[in-house]
Amino acid sequence: MKNLDMRKKRSIAGWLFIVPWLTGFIIFFFQPVLSFLRYSFGNFKMLPEGGYILEPLENGVFTHYINAWTIDSTYPLAFVDAFRHFSYEVPIIVFFSLFVAVILNQKFHGRTVMRAVFFLPIIITSGVMGLVLGQDMGAVEMGTAAGPSTIYDVTLLTNFLVKSGLPQNIIETLTGVVSNVAGLVWKSGVQILIFLIGLLAIPSSYYEAATVEGATGWETFWKITFPIVSPFILANIVYTLIVSCMEVGNGVIIYVLETATESFDYSYASAMMWMYFIVILLIVGLVFLICGRFVFYGNETGRVK
Repeated sequence: MKNLDMRKKRSIAGWLFIVPWLTGFIIFFFQPVLSFLRYSFGNFKMLPEGGYILEPLENGVFTHYINAWTIDSTYPLAFVDAFRHFSYEVPIIVFFSLFVAVILNQKFHGRTVMRAVFFLPIIITSGVMGLVLGQDMGAVEMGTAAGPSTIYDVTLLTNFLVKSGLPQNIIETLTGVVSNVAGLVWKSGVQILIFLIGLLAIPSSYYEAATVEGATGWETFWKITFPIVSPFILANIVYTLIVSCMEVGNGVIIYVLETATESFDYSYASAMMWMYFIVILLIVGLVFLICGRFVFYGNETGRVK
C-alpha cells in the first residue's frame, strides 16, 4: 500500500510539474500553429481597415503545395540544397563533438580552461551578438572581410579536385566542408557538453577492469565508451539536425521569409514551411528508427529498461 501511495504522489507531482508547460503550449503555440496550417489552404489577404480574410483557392486547398514543386523554380532547388548541406554537416558536427569530448575528458593541465573555450560559443552567440558574429565569420570564410582569407581559401583544393576528375557535386561538398570549418566548430558547443555529461557518467571501474584485462585504448573505446554514450549520440544527431534545419541562414528559411515579408504572400509561405517541417519530422523519425536499434540502454540494445 505504501508503494502504491508513493506512486500516486509521484504521478500527481509529475502532472503538476507539466501543467504550466502544457498550458503555455496550448495557448501560445498550438493555436498559432493551427492558424498557420489553415492559412496554407487558402489565400490570406490583409484588409485596409484592419484584420484579414482567407479566400478559398480556385484549384483546391492544396494549390500552394502543388505550385511550390511544379511552378516555383526556386523552392525545390533551395529545398534539395538545404538537405544536401545537412547530410554532411550533421555527421561532421556530431563526430567532431565526440572526438573533442573524449579528449577533454582526459586528465591534463588546463582541462577546465579548454572546456570553457569550446563552450564559449554557446554563451556569446545568443541574441543579436550571435547574428553579428555569424555574419563576420561568414565574411572571413568567404574572404570578403578586411582582406582575402588564406586559412579558408579553397582555390588550390578546388583545382586539385577538378583535375582528379571527381564529380562536381562531390567537389562542391568537399570544398564547402573545408571553407566552413570554423562554422562547424562554432556549432559544436552544446554537443560537446552533452557528450561530456555522458562520458563523466561512465564509472572508472569499467576502465580499470579493461586495463587489468589488457585491453588497448582502441578496444576500450569501442567496447566501453562508445556503447555507453550511444544514447547521447542519438540525442546529438537529432539536436544538430533540428538546429541546422532552423538556422536563419538556411536557404529555405530565407526564401520563405522573403515570400512572406517582401511579397506578402503569407499563404504560400505557410505551405512551403509546412512541407519543410513535415520532411524534417520524417527524417527525425527515420533517424530514431535506424539509429535507435543500435543504441545501448543498460543490458539491452535499442530498448529502454
